[in-house]
Amino acid sequence: MSKSREKWDSRYLNKPDQAPQVHRFVEAMVDQLNAGSVLDIASGDGAAALYLAANGFQVTATDISGEGLKRLSRFAAQKGVSVATEVIDLEQEGGALSTLGQFDNIVISLYKPVAALWPELAAHLRPGGRLLLSTFNLKHHEQNGFSRRFCLEPAELSAIHPALKLVQYRQDVGSSQTMDLYLFERL
Repeated sequence: MSKSREKWDSRYLNKPDQAPQVHRFVEAMVDQLNAGSVLDIASGDGAAALYLAANGFQVTATDISGEGLKRLSRFAAQKGVSVATEVIDLEQEGGALSTLGQFDNIVISLYKPVAALWPELAAHLRPGGRLLLSTFNLKHHEQNGFSRRFCLEPAELSAIHPALKLVQYRQDVGSSQTMDLYLFERL
């Protein structure tokens, strides 16, 4: 088992037994997604996955932590929604998502994908599909000392992959967690 998996499993084993709250950007942007399927990348215990499933999407959630996904499955059962789960190390070399098909949407919340993952993300998105990403930006690093490695530079992802057209980009610097939000469409 990788150290990263051990770290995240430990965090989820020690969390209070309550469902996570969806991040406001998912609520604000849900109407920008296509009807149908969603791949939730780095889902953790499922804040976005639970919200999207409750709003009629067919959701597959991926995370490095099997313990986080167990929590997600328990919360989904409590809420009466269905979420498929896959334990996947997104930073493994080549083909992390190879067992999955294509999706109408991909949602990424509070995770900065490594550069090598972007071609896979584009390949798993149907033409016309939407990719919604929101994660910490450089201001979060400057204000809170959060590792710069996990923070986005201003407009860093604007032209991340030729198959992904940028539909919307904005910075949210008014909260304690300063974020960048991107919405892409698959060409």
